[in-house]
Amino acid sequence: MTKIKQGEGLSFIENIFSIKDYGETHKIMRIFGIKLKFPKREYLKKKKENPYYYYKKNNLDITTLPPATGQLRDIQLANLALLKELDYVCKQNGLTYWLDGGTLIGAVRHKGFIPWDDDIDTAMVRDDYEKIIDAFQKSSRNPDIFAGLTQDQNNNCIIKVQHKKCPYLFVDIFPWDSYGYCLTTEEQLQKTKRIKEIRKPFKHLKIDKEELKQRLNQTMEDKILTHKQVENSDYVWGIDYGHQWKNWFTRYDVVNPLKTISFEGSEFPCMNNPDAFLTRVYGDYMAYPKKITMGHSMFLNLSDEDKAVIKELKGK
Repeated sequence: MTKIKQGEGLSFIENIFSIKDYGETHKIMRIFGIKLKFPKREYLKKKKENPYYYYKKNNLDITTLPPATGQLRDIQLANLALLKELDYVCKQNGLTYWLDGGTLIGAVRHKGFIPWDDDIDTAMVRDDYEKIIDAFQKSSRNPDIFAGLTQDQNNNCIIKVQHKKCPYLFVDIFPWDSYGYCLTTEEQLQKTKRIKEIRKPFKHLKIDKEELKQRLNQTMEDKILTHKQVENSDYVWGIDYGHQWKNWFTRYDVVNPLKTISFEGSEFPCMNNPDAFLTRVYGDYMAYPKKITMGHSMFLNLSDEDKAVIKELKGK
């Protein structure tokens, strides 16, 4: 079981003890205000049947693993169509983005999706990030595919590429800011601690996503960025999203100049030195992770409309 956070806004009885569904795969237990997340029995059974646990147990070469199958693979390919639309819209509007996070690991290690994962992570510098919603409204070739601001229960507030008729499909876009200065590694670690402290109060604000975004942006400007803008300044993740990693800073030359990388048979923008970035964030990213976490939508009970959308997109 995983400890989540202190409960808030609940009735007295609910805070003492309650058990509720948490999505399709988990339940949440509240005991005296503490939230514990644990997997449902049927989800655990399906996890045990997944072949990737066998591959890990027998230490098979991770770069040779076969791609996902079934519903997970269908959702991967549908999300790939959203990524291709993001790529098209950016090219039409002179905007820059690149593959990020687990998607970058997948591209380097598997030349496609991590076999047990289904989401897509991308990044954009702040100036372009602020233009992407309007760019989709102007240039998207599919009126059902759009970029929109999202807000989760922890007040992570980022833009996602989404589909109007299937809420389980999305591409995350994380904003990167130019910090304005070049820091030593130790300075980056200390500054990251400070940024996380600055972000803490935002987790509990009861405001809508538009106001939240404005406050986050203003806080980034006033309390985090230096505005010195020295040449080749470090990048820093925006406080829009509460990343768990110890160091939120990336050196300019790790990102630039951008190049391309193969992902599921197509070329997409990639940072200049993905190995340096992935090693700093994930450690030995070419090894099996300590915990194999199944894709967000692998065990969803999809509606007929969801299935129709996914079928249409995965062929593109």
